[in-house]
Order: sequence, then C-alpha cells, then structure tokens
Amino acid sequence: MNASFGYPYPTYIPSKTANGCVAGVVSISLIAWLIQSCQARFQPTRISVLLLVSHMTIFIELIVRATVPAEQQNSRTVFAITNMLFAIGQRMIIVGNFAFVMEIHHKKSRFILLSAMLCVITSGVLMVPANMLAFKPENISTSYLFRELSASILLTGTVVFYPVWYWSRTIHDMNSKALVLMCVSSIMCLTVGIFNLLQSLQEFYTTINHHEGWFFGFQMVPIIFAHFTWSVCHPKRSLTTNSGYEKETQREGLTIDEHFQENTI
Repeated sequence: MNASFGYPYPTYIPSKTANGCVAGVVSISLIAWLIQSCQARFQPTRISVLLLVSHMTIFIELIVRATVPAEQQNSRTVFAITNMLFAIGQRMIIVGNFAFVMEIHHKKSRFILLSAMLCVITSGVLMVPANMLAFKPENISTSYLFRELSASILLTGTVVFYPVWYWSRTIHDMNSKALVLMCVSSIMCLTVGIFNLLQSLQEFYTTINHHEGWFFGFQMVPIIFAHFTWSVCHPKRSLTTNSGYEKETQREGLTIDEHFQENTI
C-alpha cells in the first residue's frame, strides 16, 4: 500500500455509498441488456457479447470500489483490478460502435473491426508498462509517457469512428433508434477519451485524481449513459431496417426477375 497516496494512486478514498448506488443503476441497464439479448438469441452475437462484457466489467468495478475496505483501496492489486475493469468496459463500447456500423455495411467489415480491436488492444498493452513503472520513482516520467501514448491511441481510434461511419454510407440505412444510438454512444466514448488524455498528462493527473467527482462526471457517467442508450436502442430494434447490402441484393434479385420475365414473354 502507498501510504503517501502518491502517483499513480488517487488521493481520495472512494465513496462506498456513491459507488454502490451507481452500481445499482448499472445493474438495471445490465439486466435490460441481458434480457433483450436473450430474447434476440444474442443476435448479432458480436455486439451482444461486447456490450454484455462492457456492462459486467463496469458493474464489477463499482462493486469493488464499494466493498473493498478503505485501507486497501490504494493497494497495487485493487488499483490494477479497477483500472483493468474500466479499461475493458470502455474499449468494448468503442469496438461495439464499429461493429454496429459494420453490421449494416457488411463490406470490408472484418478489416475495420480488426483495426478497431488492434487499436484498443495496443492502447491496453501500453498501460502495462505505464502502471509497472509508476511504482518506481525514477521511472515516473517514463510511466507518464506510456500513459499518454495509450490515451492518445485510444482517442485516435474513437475519433476515427466518424470518418469510418461516413465512409460506410450507412446513415440513410439506419432508423431513428440506430442514429440516436450511434450519436450518443460515440459522443460518450469521445468524452471519456478526451478526459483520459487530459488525465494522462502529468500536469493534470494529480488534480483530476484528487476528487472522485472527476471520475464519476467524466468517466463513469458517460459510460453509463452509453450503456442505457444501448439498452434502450437495443440492436433488435435499431437494426430493423434493410442494410445497404440487403438492399443491393434485393435490387439484383428484382433485376434478375424482370429479365427472366422479359425472356419468357
């Protein structure tokens, strides 16, 4: 345990009441997502699993923060667990955004999804040396460097979503729920990404980690808001319109039928 509560630990003790209440709120979205996914037989599978994992990791993180005794909150183990859980929860939503658009677009979806996954994995891998070096006073500056690189890569992946969405030309194939879902989810991810980058900077890290309000306001609330949006606009309702691929297939089918009828006549 770091008795001085210095870097990389936050200088506050997490509120058990606040984290417990927020965990209860997250559980509502988690249950709603799970029920709807079961009703849809976890289709589309990729999105269903990604958002289920995101819900569960955020819920578990809040439970850990609410139940671990105050004297153990700033231990290496708890610090590593809570950071890992939040990182997974955040990254699953980012990949989920790409997966949703590609579910409609269909073309080259594997390359786009692999690129998004590579981005979030690389960002996560860079956090390993950042956290390991954080406990060595002589390597703190290097730790901050890795932390900044990780946050920058993750933010880049979040921003790249918008040109990918534009390139896919799927906006006109989306119903109103899908548009709301993608707008809200991507903006919430962008908000957290920008905040993470600011938090990774040495001049802001201590200030931001001095009060739990920053954590709830700019990390947890956007993630939870994104979760509820996914639950309300579940893919079983937001993926109801024909995708571009399906429309193209239908047009080809109609053309073939018309050609066949002409030849028959």
